[in-house]
Amino acid sequence: MQFKDSILLLTALSLGAVARPHGHERRHAHPQINEIADKVVEEAPAVTAPAQVAEKVVDGLNQRDVGDEVYATINGVLVSWINEWAGGVDSTTSTTSTSSSSTSIYVPPTTTTAEPTTSTSAPAVESSVSATPASSSGGSWTSYPSDGDFSTSGFGATNYIAEALGIEWSGNTGLPWGSNIQQVSESDASQYRNVIRFEGSNTDDWTVIFWNKMGPNKQMTGFFSPNKALSFTLAPNEVAYVAIDDESTGGWTAYQGDDCPLSEYGSYAATWGEFTMRKAPNFSSWDVSCIQAQNAEKDIQGMSICTHDGSQCSSITKNMGKVTNAYTSAETDINGIGGNLKDEAVRLVVNLDYA
Repeated sequence: MQFKDSILLLTALSLGAVARPHGHERRHAHPQINEIADKVVEEAPAVTAPAQVAEKVVDGLNQRDVGDEVYATINGVLVSWINEWAGGVDSTTSTTSTSSSSTSIYVPPTTTTAEPTTSTSAPAVESSVSATPASSSGGSWTSYPSDGDFSTSGFGATNYIAEALGIEWSGNTGLPWGSNIQQVSESDASQYRNVIRFEGSNTDDWTVIFWNKMGPNKQMTGFFSPNKALSFTLAPNEVAYVAIDDESTGGWTAYQGDDCPLSEYGSYAATWGEFTMRKAPNFSSWDVSCIQAQNAEKDIQGMSICTHDGSQCSSITKNMGKVTNAYTSAETDINGIGGNLKDEAVRLVVNLDYA
């Protein structure tokens, strides 16, 4: 698909270019993506929130009826199409039963019109699993189920555009949105394919907010406040375990204090962890990034992400004292930074307030 032919993608790109997404978003980008995204933003009026950006790029689509001809200037070229979207749930969505959850594959309409919603809000999925002291951790969470059958208990239905590639790939965002990410107990963690262990600060409470790259409005707005797939707070020396469903891509931010720092556009602007969890033969990948915090001129929190055996790590210390295999604004357009695995399962350890 040519980027200039997709209104939905250009809407997402304009949002991404304003907020300067990075890591997985840019790592899978088309070579021309930065040029196209920047041009869209240059031609759009100045705005202060992602929803307003989307409304400007797809101006007037919310009022179109089926059969209306729609016009738009994209990358300097006037294009038109016949609107065939009438609202509601796509009748081509299919659901099949699995052992513990249904699978729903979203099939997009044949037109290139964007969905009319511009809301980025979604109810937070609050944690119902208590954090535990780090001293009680043990190593059993790194094992795999003896029968080789990984659990999907607690996840919602899977939901993603299977045929989309590159930057268009939304990953599994869960149905409902955010139900692909959940906090689990240490005793249950080994039953899931993709698990991250979070280790808290030695001295202070830290809050973690998870999101999917693709927001609940099916645009690249998942990392904008107030979107939360999961949030929890770790007291000093506590740990928590998070399970992530297959084919998911997104990230988390971690911060000390009452409120997460935000950029002027409303994106989370504390240090990020980013992930893409895929089954073999595809690679799962992750990285630490401070691009959002750095560009927003906010404090840069320390964070490290390592495989449980320490063989691969990505880390940034407080205020970029030391950067190892991680993203700063200087690496915004570089692909491949961070760790990657093509194993049966993913077991990562995140150290917050990393010094």
